[in-house]
Amino acid sequence: MKLKLKNQKGMTLVELIIAVSITGIIIAFIGTAVYQIVTVSAYGNDHLSAQHELQNAASWFHFDIQGAVTATGGSQLTLMLSNNSTVTYTLATGSLLRTAGSAQNTVARNISSVAFSVSGHLATMSLVCAPAWLDNVSENGSYTDYLRPVGQ
Repeated sequence: MKLKLKNQKGMTLVELIIAVSITGIIIAFIGTAVYQIVTVSAYGNDHLSAQHELQNAASWFHFDIQGAVTATGGSQLTLMLSNNSTVTYTLATGSLLRTAGSAQNTVARNISSVAFSVSGHLATMSLVCAPAWLDNVSENGSYTDYLRPVGQ
């Protein structure tokens, strides 16, 4: 025996397909927005990290150059300071190293290339910071400063 209710209501198959389609479109838009937010902020953080490395290298460079009386450039920078001590900057395995006496510090990481030039009392350091694990993130920096005038 079949009992039939006259006021029984339900969803038809067409209504169910439309509801599922609309829900899928909304989820797709939300997923795309979340992906964009994560990707853009990660890309921005990567740029900030590369810029921070360049700024740190520039800070050490300016500090040492202003105390140096002579300098020689090329693939490495060798500075003779006014107190007759030597400071050397070299690139080794992606890190810019500063050696002063027996102490060696890592000045910047993820450096892919470095060039030093000295012309008279003007010294220039050009760096490229490009972390290998980050996509399309590369920051360039060129820093110039004058050596200490002789007799000061």
